[in-house]
Amino acid sequence: MSEEAAAVTRQDIYELVWQKPLTHLAGEFGLSDQRLARLCEREDIPRPPPGYWSKLAVGKHAGARPPLPAGERAADALVICASALSEQTLTPKSQVERLKAELPAIRISERLIQPHPIVTERIAARKKEIRARAEYYDRGSREWKKVAPFDRADRRLLCVLNAICQALDAHGIAVGHDERGEPTARSGLDAIKFQLRFRMKRVKIPTGPNGRRAPLNGPAVVPSSLESTGDLIFEVTSWMPAGFRRQWREGSTYRLEQLASDIVATVMVALPAIAAEREAREERARLYEMRAQQQREQEAQRRLDRNRFRRLAEHAEAWRTTSLVRRFVAAVRKTDLDMETVIDGMTIAQWLKWADVAADRHDPLSRSLGVIESIADVHRWTYPTDG
Repeated sequence: MSEEAAAVTRQDIYELVWQKPLTHLAGEFGLSDQRLARLCEREDIPRPPPGYWSKLAVGKHAGARPPLPAGERAADALVICASALSEQTLTPKSQVERLKAELPAIRISERLIQPHPIVTERIAARKKEIRARAEYYDRGSREWKKVAPFDRADRRLLCVLNAICQALDAHGIAVGHDERGEPTARSGLDAIKFQLRFRMKRVKIPTGPNGRRAPLNGPAVVPSSLESTGDLIFEVTSWMPAGFRRQWREGSTYRLEQLASDIVATVMVALPAIAAEREAREERARLYEMRAQQQREQEAQRRLDRNRFRRLAEHAEAWRTTSLVRRFVAAVRKTDLDMETVIDGMTIAQWLKWADVAADRHDPLSRSLGVIESIADVHRWTYPTDG
């Protein structure tokens, strides 16, 4: 693309995104569809909603196009220039690093002041369980234990979770629960499911004084249990596009407080990528369904043509048969039969008259308009088979 062609304004982008799908338009600018989607969000340029192009493809009304908002920049402000197009497409990791450098630092307080609703719900649920003297099954020790108040490690987990959720909310990403109660970061139709938990380790259970261990189905099995290490793990549990990090583990070098900005930036970059992938998937599905519909329509038309020809052939066969019958009746009249001979209550002359009437009744040309009408009445299912 030339430098002159690369000078594109907000108004230009606004007009173009309503003329063709984003996945098609992005290639014309040498951009990825994810990058063009982020550009539209940054410049406050409205895009067609999901399903817009599918409705247009089948002739349905897809809804009115919203006007271009005034925004912080004018409609004639340049949003794409030649230098921007000359950059190589950024990898997910480099996009996250670039965004992380632009985001304000995430401060994680040691106290929960006006916590996020996700955290508030967890605290309320724990208090309710304690009041009810509820018990839970500890898979590590394989014992039933009473629900206890939050300890210091639990409070730290809640503080980290609170900071991450509030940071995402501040950037327009709604954090809530899905239908199964899993924490979810959502933007529009797209969501990222995640969990923040403690890393567990397996610990051997001390043996008795005799030092013996009972065998279990063969060789001796060392009894063990799972115990919390106190280290946190933030993990994305839903699908993520290739190249995006899915898990952040604490260790001796890094704590999750230091990784919170990377987590938030990853979610912010991944959601537009997920949206672009969904739109591309919907576009592929639309094209597939369109081709399948065309094939179905073509097959239906072929079957209809076969059935109509079959009806036409039936009329032709009836006409050929009646023509043969008339010739045969005429030949019978030329024989030396006594026309007054009575057979089964009718004379031969009456029988031949009956044959003429029957031939006229079965001759399709005696009602030629009905031939065309009967062919027009044929549909795909007139005949049970194509034979």
